[in-house]
Amino acid sequence: MANTQPMQFDADYFDGISPRAQRVLVSITDDAFTFNATTDISGNASPTRHIFFIKDCHIQAKLGTGRRIIDLSDGSRLETDYQNLEHHLPKNSSHHLWRAIHYAESHLLIVIFALIGIVLSSLLLLKYGVPVAAKFAALATPPSIEKDLGKQTLEALDHQKLGYFTASELSDAKKSAIQEALKDLCLKTRDCPSYQLTFRKSPTIGANAFALPGGYLIMTDELVALAKDNNEIIAVLAHELGHVKGRHALRQTLQGTISGIIVIAITGDVSNIAAGLPALMLNMSYSRDLELDADHYALKSLKTACIPTQSFATLLLKLEKSHGGSTSAPEMISSHPNTKQRIMPFLSKQHQCEQPSI
Repeated sequence: MANTQPMQFDADYFDGISPRAQRVLVSITDDAFTFNATTDISGNASPTRHIFFIKDCHIQAKLGTGRRIIDLSDGSRLETDYQNLEHHLPKNSSHHLWRAIHYAESHLLIVIFALIGIVLSSLLLLKYGVPVAAKFAALATPPSIEKDLGKQTLEALDHQKLGYFTASELSDAKKSAIQEALKDLCLKTRDCPSYQLTFRKSPTIGANAFALPGGYLIMTDELVALAKDNNEIIAVLAHELGHVKGRHALRQTLQGTISGIIVIAITGDVSNIAAGLPALMLNMSYSRDLELDADHYALKSLKTACIPTQSFATLLLKLEKSHGGSTSAPEMISSHPNTKQRIMPFLSKQHQCEQPSI
């Protein structure tokens, strides 16, 4: 005849009232844990049979080779050194899951492969998932909030002690000429986003122009001095208007924030994510797609406004030369993408303005 003896194991029983444990012999029978324990009733200790249905109990997952803990349905618990409880329990998908997890935790090779998988998936998330999330987050951000963000960033950049800028030393006539030239471009293209052009002097940053969230365009005196004429200046500003139209600055800011949160979630370390927004805005480089998007907008605008498209290429080469290819180069000549590849469309004859015949 088959052996019908129930599976048994020794355990310590904690009744939830007394801190002392009772040593009991637990049987697994009829889908229940059964054991005898002494119960104190009115000062008289008497053995009592306890029956707890397994489906009403919570069997905690294995933790290394530590004791197994079974939380019983009345708030009491069992603790045992017996490790293979799941082999003798009714079939349950959760039991199989915890057995698989414990098996994986106990094998170094599986842990190594899991770690590699986590690293690779995190890199894929940062490279592909975060930009998509930032794009949709930017679309959902009200323009008023974006403008406030840009204003606060500009105020930080203008800070007397901690900022990067000082007041522009350009003449009012030069500023006015650039403003009017940019307005003329927008009148001809009829495709300019809302913007606010600001001039600043910055020996630290040097020749540069960039867009902040909310349509704030910053141009340094050093860039104006580098340009041969207003056509080159407007060509650069057209590129920055492309970033404004695509809300690229906001997207990059959100992308940096989301990436930081992911890194914190993975590493638990916030010490390297505490950089201020002004520094982030100055040092960030747009992705290849966003840079080419702004280039395409600039090329289309210059052609429509009958401004020589090679003006953009000429100033980009000057910028690259002035910064010597250093890591502090402005975002317009960052390595995303290669400058020589970027200027080719602007040098093409088919993209020059064709004046209408009279």
